[in-house]
Amino acid sequence: MMKNISLIFILALFSCNGQESKTKMKKENTMDSKETEIIESYFKNNKFENTKEQFNKINADLLGIKPEKLQDGYNDFLAFNEATNYQISKEGKYIKIGNDILPDLDSVQLNINSNKKLPYFEEILSLNKIIYQNDLTSILNVTSKNPDLATDLVILFNYEKNDSLFNAAVRNIQNWDDIEQSSRLPFVFYNATTNSFKIREKLLVSLKSKDSFLYALTNYLADNMENIIKTNGILHATLEKAIAYLLQLGFIGKKNIDVQSDKSYLLLNNIYISHPELKDSFQKNKYYGYASLEKYSKDYGLLQEDNQEKIYSKIIDSDGYTNLRKDKNASSQILQKIKTDEQIEVLDQSGDWWLVVSKEGKKGYVHKSRIKTE
Repeated sequence: MMKNISLIFILALFSCNGQESKTKMKKENTMDSKETEIIESYFKNNKFENTKEQFNKINADLLGIKPEKLQDGYNDFLAFNEATNYQISKEGKYIKIGNDILPDLDSVQLNINSNKKLPYFEEILSLNKIIYQNDLTSILNVTSKNPDLATDLVILFNYEKNDSLFNAAVRNIQNWDDIEQSSRLPFVFYNATTNSFKIREKLLVSLKSKDSFLYALTNYLADNMENIIKTNGILHATLEKAIAYLLQLGFIGKKNIDVQSDKSYLLLNNIYISHPELKDSFQKNKYYGYASLEKYSKDYGLLQEDNQEKIYSKIIDSDGYTNLRKDKNASSQILQKIKTDEQIEVLDQSGDWWLVVSKEGKKGYVHKSRIKTE
């Protein structure tokens, strides 16, 4: 009898939970629909109406998103397999900024009915007008007033149709550490669901002068190859070729370089020290056709034969990093922070402060207690 009572209780519990889940889902769908109606209303008041044909065509051509891949309601917009701060509405035929339902929809509707300009709605209106209509007024507005949105349009949405917008995005790109995880791979490959992994040569060439950013990007790819391959289904050779492209980029236009000070060569040197397997693979694949990479890789090999006495060490610090200083004292100017386990070249081991070169090519002093000789 107790077993029967327990069974009835469990079934009732599952029934209640199931009903609650259905009620919650129904409420969310209702909120989604209401928000979609409000956004469409704002767009219509501002002379933007997207057609199904245009919506599907741009999604397929620009983003590699086929109509059948979109589900009803909101769909997460991905940068390869990483979530972003954007969603696509199949019913509304628009792209939305943010992943949460807007608060106080009734109040928003009243403002729209009064023809008020709402900052958030103006931003998504500009986003959609640019992507789906190449609207020049919106492009000029974003170029001059919203560099972060310009950057997302170029990096995440592959938008390269307007040079002013493109250049505004490039100017806004500064510190690698400020780049979100979801935006990192789209700097190298066009973001598309087709997994074509086409190298973004126009963008990378435009970033050539930002050498610190490109060095960080190159090291990111080399240091995280296995995880990038596993997470995104990219072929090993495709990622390797992208690294090769980035390495040769710094040599374009140079005839003779000083291997002791040229930053592009120092990057090549550091990549080969940290990832010697890449040098062997590049050679096996004939340097992917990049003549300058082949030349300086061979020069690297000759220099290694002539400099076998070089000493390489690693940083050890319980804080997770140590400071590279300009002079031999703890109050000297900090040139750079070097992370624990990063490799350095030791130039002088005399005294308590050793002269070293970081993998970015910066020369300075580190206290010997923070260095582990290999």
